Amino acid sequence: MSDKDEKRPPRVNKLAARLLGQTANLERNVSEHPPTPIASQRNVTMPGQLGAFRLEAQKYQAKIDELQQQLTEAGARAAAGGTDVESAALREELEQLQAASRAEIEALKASLDEAARNVGKPFDAPMNRIRKIPGRQRYLTPDEKAALYANLDNNKMLTPVTLRPTPDGWFDMVSGHNRYDYHEDRGRPTISSVLDMSEDAHGDRDAFYANLLHNSLTDYAKYVGFKKLLLEDPAATIADVAKHAGVPRSTVANLMVFGELPKEALALLDAHQDKLGRSAAAELAALHGKGHTASVMEAIRAVVAGTASQSDAVATAKRALRPAAPPRPPAEPTTVRSGRATYCKAQHAKKVLRLEFNSEVDAELALPEVLAALQRLAEGKK
Repeated sequence: MSDKDEKRPPRVNKLAARLLGQTANLERNVSEHPPTPIASQRNVTMPGQLGAFRLEAQKYQAKIDELQQQLTEAGARAAAGGTDVESAALREELEQLQAASRAEIEALKASLDEAARNVGKPFDAPMNRIRKIPGRQRYLTPDEKAALYANLDNNKMLTPVTLRPTPDGWFDMVSGHNRYDYHEDRGRPTISSVLDMSEDAHGDRDAFYANLLHNSLTDYAKYVGFKKLLLEDPAATIADVAKHAGVPRSTVANLMVFGELPKEALALLDAHQDKLGRSAAAELAALHGKGHTASVMEAIRAVVAGTASQSDAVATAKRALRPAAPPRPPAEPTTVRSGRATYCKAQHAKKVLRLEFNSEVDAELALPEVLAALQRLAEGKK
C-alpha cells in the first residue's frame, strides 16, 4: 500500500449515514414515549367503538406497509454504496418499529373481536354521545306524543333504539328518535340501545323502512321517504322501491301526487305532515295542474290552520272555479189601473212583495184588504 493510500481518510457512505441519523433515536424515543395502546384509549367493552377500531386497524396496517417499503428501499441504497454493517443496523431499527406496530395491531384485533361479540346485544348508550339525523324521525301528532310519553312514564321501554357507531366515537340514530326525545325530556343519562353495523350509506333508507311499518306514519311522510329513495338512486323506478319496501307499486305511485302540489304547499306540509292525506292531495294537485294554484293554496292553508276539513277545503277550491251565475234582472213591476189612471204597482223579487200606490189614501184604504187576503192564504196552508 502506498503512502498516499495510508494518508487517505476512510470512505464514508453519506446516504447510509443520513438514513441512520434519521432513525438513530427512533427505538429510544419509542421506548421512552410509547404510544398509548389503542385498546386502552377507549372503553372497548362498549360495542360502539367497533367502527373506530376498524378505522384505526386500516391506518396501522397502512403504516406497516409503508415501513416495509422503506426497509426495502433502505436495503437497496445501503447495498449500492454502504457496508453490510450499516445496512444491517438500519434494518434492525426499522424492524423493531415494525414489530411494535404489529403488536398494536394484535391488540386492536382482540378489541375488535370483543366488540363484535357484543353487536346485537342491548347496552346503555350515553345520551350525550348520540346524534339525531334530520329526516329520519317519524312525525307524531301532539296526542300521539303525549300517549308515548305517558306509556314510558309508567312502563319499561321494551324495544331498544337502533344506533350506528361512527369512527369519531359517537352514535348516529337509525330508529327510535321519539323514544330518544322522551329520555332527553326526562333527563335520562342513558338509553337502551342495539347497534346496527350495516353500511352507513343506507341509514336513511333503514330508518324509513322501520317507520313504514307503523300504521300512524302519514301519507306525506311516506311520500317524503319514497321520494328520497328515488332521488338517491336515479336508476331506480317506482316499481323498484315498491318491491324493496314490500308494498304494491300503486301505493308508491299514488303517493307521488304530493310532488305535483305547489312548492309553497310542500313547505307547509313539511311542518304539518298529518294534515293532508293522499286523496285530497290528488284532487288539489289536479287543480294546480290546471292553473288554479291560488285556490289550491287557500284550501291547504285552511286545512293546516284547522278551519276546514280536507273534504270541505277541496269542495271550496272546486266551487271557486265555477263561473258565477249572472245576476237576475229585476222583475218588471205589474201595474194595476183604475181606468187609465195607475192605481198601484206590484213588484216581486224572491221573498219580497212590494206594493206602491199612487196615493197615500189608496194605500191606507187597501191595507186592511191586503192583510185580510194574506190571512186567508195563511189559513189555507194549515
